[in-house]
Amino acid sequence: MKKTRFAALAMGLLLIATLAYAQAAPLAAPGSPVLATVNGQEITRAEADELIPALVNFEYIADASDYTATVNFLVRQKVMAKKIADMGFDQFTPEELTAFEQEAQAEWQAAIEEYADYNQSDDSEQARAHALEQAVAFYRDQGLTPDMLLDSVKNREAQGRMTAYLMGGYQPTEEEVREVFDQVGPIYQEQYESDVPTYEYMTRLSGQTSWYTPTGYRGIIHILLTGNQELVDQVRTLEARFEEQQQESAEAAEEPVTPEMIELARQAVLDDQADEIAEIYDRLGKGERFETLIGEYGEDPGMTDPDNLQNGYPVHRDSILWDPAFVSGAFSGKMLQVGDVSDPVVGANGIHILKYLMDIPSGLIMTDAIHEEITQYLAGARENEVYGQAFEGWMAEMDIVYHQEAIDQAIEEAAALQQSVEELPPEAVENP
Repeated sequence: MKKTRFAALAMGLLLIATLAYAQAAPLAAPGSPVLATVNGQEITRAEADELIPALVNFEYIADASDYTATVNFLVRQKVMAKKIADMGFDQFTPEELTAFEQEAQAEWQAAIEEYADYNQSDDSEQARAHALEQAVAFYRDQGLTPDMLLDSVKNREAQGRMTAYLMGGYQPTEEEVREVFDQVGPIYQEQYESDVPTYEYMTRLSGQTSWYTPTGYRGIIHILLTGNQELVDQVRTLEARFEEQQQESAEAAEEPVTPEMIELARQAVLDDQADEIAEIYDRLGKGERFETLIGEYGEDPGMTDPDNLQNGYPVHRDSILWDPAFVSGAFSGKMLQVGDVSDPVVGANGIHILKYLMDIPSGLIMTDAIHEEITQYLAGARENEVYGQAFEGWMAEMDIVYHQEAIDQAIEEAAALQQSVEELPPEAVENP
């Protein structure tokens, strides 16, 4: 997790450096070919070469030979910078500048601390100091400095002002949101209505959003007793062996596992915890709340989550995410209506006593999260539209000249260099 956070932070900061560089109009290297001009302001190959690695890294371009897209990127950045300046969106009060400096310093410090956290060798003060020095050197080697972050903060604010101006206060209407929902929702329904395994794989395991929930989900809460681990492991071993026996390609076992053997092993788990199980059911019979007993007896950390306690785990007859014993218990003969409690069932994690908490709403449902997702989509689409129209007009106003021969030559030379590198043996291009 720490590595992922650091990588995301580093990538984000390097993107800041990329954009800040593109807008800063650095001095051209002497003799560097001019690839384009914007109102006489040159865009040189050296400028493009400096920018290309970051654009490749962020997948803005496919490879280092794409000078066409790189030049277009630089042209649009310079056009944007000029229009922002023309409209005064880059003028700030002393109070605003002070706030920007504080924001930039906070971002810089967060980056340094995150890098040091990830790379610190031990807990000593000396190691911490060394890690902090490494962090500063790392970001400076990438061309990122506190001053560049400050420029980025100011650029963000200036571009935000331009965006607000172009958007003209636009907010998606409820009719627009509903129209998108009605258009896209049936696509989710068609994909998942009769395919719970795919629904769970895509939404629960892959983290994708779905606006549709298949029919038949129940919210289930439970009391987990981990029980005697050796006895529980014995059940798991027997179940695994029995499943192997069911495979057509499996050879006949010398001592085959039977369903009766598995049931006896499960019963041994229950017998070992018989007193505690009886106590739980006795207290439930006297009217004590199931949720209260979860807190006293339950050993599932997930049941300490308020959301899980309120809504339950979403379980379907065809679920693939849950232990089959858990699913069977959730849909057993004792679980006929909301509020019912199951008999104890033995699963891979121990003994489950389940409660049928609720029926989970199914179908196409406009939740607050989906409403916000559509709202953001519509706002983003409008922003792309207004910027597209704006750039069309802005660029028509300006004197933009592309030196195509120089661009083509840069593309050819970069492609040839790439090919020569690809032809080298692997050991010749490996990092030392």
